[in-house]
Amino acid sequence: MSRRDGAGVAETATAIQPALRPRSVRSAVGASVAPALRPAMAEAPAEPVEAMALSGLGALFDPASGAGNPPLAALVDVWGVLTDGARAFVPAIEALKVLRARGVPVALVSNTSRRGGELARLLEGQGLASDLHDAVITGGGLAFGHLSAEVARRRAGGGDDLRCLIVGTQPGGDWARDAGLRCVASVDEADLLLGFGVLGQGDPRPGAPPPAPDIAVRRLLRTAARSGLPLILTNADTSVRIAGALHLGIGALAPLYQSLGGTVRIYGKPGADMFAAALDAVGVADPGRVVMIGDTLATDIAGARDVGIVTVLVTGAGSHADELHVGAGGTFCAEALARLARRARVMPHHVMEAMQW
Repeated sequence: MSRRDGAGVAETATAIQPALRPRSVRSAVGASVAPALRPAMAEAPAEPVEAMALSGLGALFDPASGAGNPPLAALVDVWGVLTDGARAFVPAIEALKVLRARGVPVALVSNTSRRGGELARLLEGQGLASDLHDAVITGGGLAFGHLSAEVARRRAGGGDDLRCLIVGTQPGGDWARDAGLRCVASVDEADLLLGFGVLGQGDPRPGAPPPAPDIAVRRLLRTAARSGLPLILTNADTSVRIAGALHLGIGALAPLYQSLGGTVRIYGKPGADMFAAALDAVGVADPGRVVMIGDTLATDIAGARDVGIVTVLVTGAGSHADELHVGAGGTFCAEALARLARRARVMPHHVMEAMQW
C-alpha cells in the first residue's frame, strides 16, 4: 500500500504481533487472496489526471454506453452512498435492483464496527432489502473473526483469557464477549484496548469542525501505551456522519496512539484485507474488472486504487459533500475535487453526485 494521509493501515498491521500473549492477531484473509491480486495489479487502470463525471452507473455497466467491458462486480460503501444513517436513499436502492437484475454480484463494504449480519439487519430496517446484495464485509466483522480465532488458539493451548478494555461505543452494542474476550475495567487488567464505533456525542451544526479526542481519552491512551498494550480498532473512520451529526470516529485514535509510542491494528478500508475479502465474496479474481463506489477519498478510493479496483466517488452526500459542492446553488466543483485530491494524494476514476442508475 502506498503512503497517503489517513491510510496507514498497512504500516501498522504487523506491529501488534509482539504485544499479544502468547500469539498475535494476524490477518487470515490477505494470505489466501493477496497472491491472486498481484498479477492483476499490473493491468490496473492508469492513474487518472482528472475524474470522469458519470450521470449514473449505467454509463459503466451498460455496453450500449460505449464504455468498453463493463465491471463484473460492484463493491459499495454504505454511509453516504446507500444511506444517511437513518434511511436508505431511494435512487441507490433502485440502482442495486438493476445490478441484481443483470446478475452483477454486489458486496457492501463498510468500516462500521458492526458485524455484517447486524449491518444487513439495520439496513433492511431502513428500506434496503437483504436480497439486494450478496455479502456484507465490515471492519467489525473482520476484527471479530480474527479475535475469535485468537481466543480459540489460546484456549486450545491452555492459555489465559484474552482481556480487553473497550474504548468508544457502537450503536446497538459491541461483540467483544461474543468473540470470547473477557472485558475488564482498567488498563492494569487488560491485554489490549479494543476500539468500537464512535467517541462522544455528534455535532449536528452545519460545517461543524472535526471532532477530537477529549482529555480523558488522551489520558487513557497515554497510560495504555506506557503499559505496552496494543490498540485494536474495529473501524478505520476518523469521523462518521450519522443522521446529519458529525461524530469522532474511533479510527482517529490511531495516529494519536502511535505518537505516544503505542502499536495499532486497524480493521477496515483502506486496508488490503478488506478489499481482499470483498473480492473473494463477489468471486472476481481480477480487481480491474470490479468497481468500488464510495464517498471518502482516504478510505474507499485510496484503498481500492491500491489494489487496482476502478473507483467512483459519490460527491453529493457523505464525507466530502460540503467541500465538493461549492458551486452556484450547491453544484459540484471540479476545482474543489482537484484541491481535495492533491491533499489526499489520490484521484478517483469517476465521480457521480449520487448513486443511481
